[in-house]
Parts: sequence; C-alpha cells; structure tokens
Amino acid sequence: MKSVDHALDFELPKNLLAWMLKSRWPAILLMVFGSLVAALVGLAAPFFQKLFVDRLTHKELEVFSDLFVGVHPLWLLTMAFGAMILTQWLSTATSWVGIWQSIKVQERFGLEIYKKALSMRLDQATRQPVGETVSIYATDVTGATAFLDQTIPLGAGIIFPFVCAPIAVQVICGIPVSTTVMLMLAVLSISITLSIRQSRFFQAFKRLAAERTALVNEWVQNLRLLRILGWVDVFEQKIFNKREEETVNRVKMVTNGQMMGSFGSSVNFFLNLVAVMTLGRLKGETATPGDYFALLWIFGVFLSRPFRQVPWIFTFTFDGWTSLKRIENYLNRFETEELSVGDGKLDAACHSAALSLKDLSLQIGENKVLHDISFEIEPGEFVAIVGEVGSGKSLLLMSLLGETAAVCSTLRVNGVELRGRPVDERRKFFGFVPQDGFVMSASLRENVAFRYDVRSEVDPAVIQALRVAQFDPMHENGSGSLPDGVATEIGERGVNLSGGQRQRVGLARASYLRRPVILLDDALSAVDVETERALFETLLFGEWREATRVMVTHRLSVLERVDRILFLRDGRLIDQGCFQELTRRNDDFRGFVSSLETAPEVQA
Repeated sequence: MKSVDHALDFELPKNLLAWMLKSRWPAILLMVFGSLVAALVGLAAPFFQKLFVDRLTHKELEVFSDLFVGVHPLWLLTMAFGAMILTQWLSTATSWVGIWQSIKVQERFGLEIYKKALSMRLDQATRQPVGETVSIYATDVTGATAFLDQTIPLGAGIIFPFVCAPIAVQVICGIPVSTTVMLMLAVLSISITLSIRQSRFFQAFKRLAAERTALVNEWVQNLRLLRILGWVDVFEQKIFNKREEETVNRVKMVTNGQMMGSFGSSVNFFLNLVAVMTLGRLKGETATPGDYFALLWIFGVFLSRPFRQVPWIFTFTFDGWTSLKRIENYLNRFETEELSVGDGKLDAACHSAALSLKDLSLQIGENKVLHDISFEIEPGEFVAIVGEVGSGKSLLLMSLLGETAAVCSTLRVNGVELRGRPVDERRKFFGFVPQDGFVMSASLRENVAFRYDVRSEVDPAVIQALRVAQFDPMHENGSGSLPDGVATEIGERGVNLSGGQRQRVGLARASYLRRPVILLDDALSAVDVETERALFETLLFGEWREATRVMVTHRLSVLERVDRILFLRDGRLIDQGCFQELTRRNDDFRGFVSSLETAPEVQA
C-alpha cells in the first residue's frame, strides 16, 4: 500500500508523448541500436549464402574474394545460419525491451487515471460518464504505449532494413541503389495508402466502442428505472443503432485489413520477379547463381517482414496517438475548476463550535445552487436540514464532504480548519450515511468495518454497531436470513438486503467508525415507524447522544425531536430554530410541515 501511495504523488506532465519519450530514452536508444545491429547482421546471411553457392558452383568470387579463399563452404553456410539466428534473437530482444517499458508506462498511466477518478468531486463525477472512464482505463492505457512496444521497435526494424537493403544489393549483386529504391518506393506507396485507411477505421472503432460501453453501462445502472418509465425499448434501440454503426465500421476495417494482408503476402513474389529480371538484364551471363540466391533472399526473406509490417506501423502509431490524447483530455478535465479557500478570517466563536460554516456558496455551470450559507453547530447538537425538493439539502452535505466545487470563508470541525485540505483528510472528520444505503459485495463484517479482509477480532465492535443500528444478522426478517452472522456474504450491491436493511448497515458503519461529525442524508427514509423509533432510542439519542449529528430528512417525526432545524429554500438558509419556534413564526415552514403531514410515510 505504501508503494501505491508513493506512486500517487507522481504527476504526469501535459504532453504525455514528450514525457514518455524523455523518461524512457535509454531504452529507446537501446531498441534503435538493437534494430540497426539486427539489420546489419541479417544482411550478412545472404552475403555468406552467395559465397557458399558460388563456391559450390566453382564460380569466381566477386566480393571480398581474398578474405574467404581458404574458407571451407560448410563454414560459410554455418556463418549464414548463425547470422540468421542472431538477427532473430536481436529482434526478439528489442521487442522485449519495448514491451517491458510499455508495461512500466502503463502502470504510471493507470495510477494517474485512478488518482484522477478519486479526486473528482460529486458535481464533476456526474458530468463524467462511467463507461468512458472504464473504456479509457481498459483500452486506452494499453493503446497509448504503442509508441514503445510497437512504433519504435517495429519502426526501427523497418527503416534500417529499407536503408541497408539497397546498399547490400549493390555490394553483393551489383544492382544500382537507385533501381532498388525506386522498386521499394512503388511498393511502399501502396502499403502506406492502405495503412492510413486502416488507421482511420481503427480510430473510429475505438471511439464507437467507447460510446457503446458508456451507453451499456448507463443502461445496466438504470435498467429498473427505465423499465418503470417505459423507456427500455427506446434506450435499447439507441444501443442497437450504435452497435450497427460500429459493425459497419468493423466490416470496412476487416475488409481493408484483408487487402493489406493479401498485398503483403503477394508483394514478395512481385519483388522477386522484378529483381531477378533486373539482375539478368544488368549483368547478363556474368550473374552467378550466388547473385540470384542472395537477391531472392534479400527481397523474399530479409525484406518480407518489413513490407508486411509497414501498414501496421501506421495503424499502431495513429492508435497510440489517439489513446494518448484521450488520456490527456481525461486527466486535464475540470482542471480549471479550482476551489477557493476564502479570506481566512475567523470569528472568535468558531473555536468552541463542533462545526462552523461561513459563507458557503456553490455554482454548477451557470446556476448558483447554494447562496452564502452560514451556521454553527455546538458539540453534541442534533440538527436537521429540511426544505422542498431541490432546495440544496444534499448538496450542502456533499459540500461539507468536499464533493462539490463549493467555496466558503470558514469550515471548521472541532477547531480544525478544513478549507484547502485534501478530500481524504476532510473525510476523517465526517461520518456519512447516504440515503441509498451503500453496500459492497462482501461480508457483513467487511461492510460495517468498511475494509476488505478484516479479521474476526473486530466482531465485538461490529456486532455492537449492528445492535444499536437495529440490525440482528441472525434474526433479520424473522427467518435467519443471514445464517453465518457477520461473516455472511450479502451479495453484489446488497441484493440480498432490503432498502431499510442497507440503510441500517450504513448506520452501523457510521457507529463503528466514530467520526466527530455524523452526516445523515435522509438515512431513515426506508425504515418503518417502529424501527425508526427504536433507532432514535438506541442510536441517535443513545450511542450518539454526545456526537454532533446533522440529518437531511423529510420525516416529520424526526423534526419534533431534534435540537435545531435549518430551513432551506432555493439554496438559501432562510430560517433556523427548534420545531416549535419555526412553526410559530415562519409561514413558509408551516406550509412545508403541512406538506409533510399529507405525504405518505415510506415503509420498508
């Protein structure tokens, strides 16, 4: 865990390609040098083969004849075989270096994306599709490093053979460099055209796949709501349309890829034919069998791999560039939305309050949703936040947790100023129970302790927290639905639990963690009246009687029991006081209470 925390301190620069090339330059230099040596060694094979064939056919040696006059033909064949083995080994080693460097860079990219996802506030996260984040993490992290494991090793493995081959053909076979270059350029022009088309199809493939993933993720997360609203068919048709567009592009990509493959496979025959005809025309009867053998080896074997890889080098390069840009855009998103830390002025009274808030405002887009909210809560005070739907109650809690772009001049808990502190530090001061009762796919013990692989020695504290939260694992629903007690696996996202049970697990978690201020976002909305009454006695006014509690609620029964009520309307704190005071003096509050009296209680 320490290594991960240390890695999270590392920040990538704006230009990821420049950073990647600069930080990995020794490995890049090694790959380039290895490819150059592999090309030179690879050309030694046809040279020794020419000498071997000419020696067998008793032809006069034209190249370095004085050096190899006394060399036995078998040694010439052995040297040719050794050159082939060595060049293959060098190519493999170069590819291994690229893959290893790619893995290290992927680790950096993955950690930075993870860090970015953790740092997003609630208002930012709602504007970032989950499917897009998943696609970037699963696809673009690996694609972005194509420059290291594909472009550089393959590019060097293509360029050096293309540069060295014409020279070798002239030295070994006597064909002018210009003739070989013209022949190679004709073939390369066709390969490059096909590869550019393929790269465009591939970029579209990645974009469409990411869009479809985002749609499917949204569909899975909201399937029940879509069914209730009758929008399933419409939404699924949107996914089908995207899939159809993706399929059409994929067909074009596969077709073009087959054309590239066919051209790469057949071009060697064309090159060999033209090369042999050119050699025969230029040298006539003076051309030796070794000349023809070496020429066929260079064009048919040595250059066959580079010609096949030309189209793919462009595809990999454009793919890597697209992935890099997607990662850059993701990491730089919301960067201009900075949090203000206020003027730092404090009232003397702030030091004695458990929670002090001054001048908190929140603007989302063009809309200001919270307006200069200020209040102080004494240690051990139980405060309810109420208001009509959309008045900003939950956003106020999220702002206290640092999950929005809210700004304020003061935010203190037990005398500690939290403005400007990292979100992780701020969370240590707050316990939070959401309305939906978040539950992990883990054991009941792990859900309460909020840690994986927690051992059974915490069971006494876990059981006590569950007890005050009115959750008995052995007798839930009166039928022993959790027979293994706190060790029971409760299923993905709490599918084995009702809404009220999930809320009570959340309450038990807050009781177990024991934070200075407990924030409850309508955390009793799914429990029945009898359970609510018991929770007040054993938890809210029992176990937590000395804790500072702030609850967003619509339950009238709660308002009559809290110490103070904060009444919000349109993002403004318009009044505060106990229930009797507000009912007596505030017409708007009386109207709000009347609406609660006529609204049915939620039972679960």
